[in-house]
Amino acid sequence: MRSHRKIATALAVGTLAAGLLTGGAGTASADVSPMACYDRAKNFSTTNKVWPAYPNWETTTTACADINVKATIGANVQACFYQGEGVPHKCYPQRWLSQGVWDTAVTDVANGKKFYLKFDRNTSGKIAY
Repeated sequence: MRSHRKIATALAVGTLAAGLLTGGAGTASADVSPMACYDRAKNFSTTNKVWPAYPNWETTTTACADINVKATIGANVQACFYQGEGVPHKCYPQRWLSQGVWDTAVTDVANGKKFYLKFDRNTSGKIAY
C-alpha cells in the first residue's frame, strides 16, 4: 500500500512540476474561464483582410488564454506577433474559423504581446483576447 501512495505522490508532484514549467511567468493564465473571456469581446471588421488596420496593433490581455474569433463568415486566419524593432513578425500557421461560432486564432498566448490578424478574405464579427 505504501509504495502505491509514494508512486501516486511522485506522479502528482511530477505533473505539478510539468505544469509549472510549461505555464511559467508571462504565459496565459489557466484560471481564465471562457465566459469571462467572451464577456470582454469586442466587435471587429477587417480592412484589406487585416485586423486591426495597419499600422495598428492590439495587445493580448489577462482576460483570455487564447485569441478567440467569432467571424460572420468562414475564413482562414493567421495570428502575427511583434518581436521587436527591426525583427520580422512571428506568424503562426493559418487556422480555419467556422462561421458564427467561437474559434481560436492562436492558443496559449502570453499576456501583453502585440499582435494583428491576417485573414484570407474580409470579414467581421467578435474578438476576445
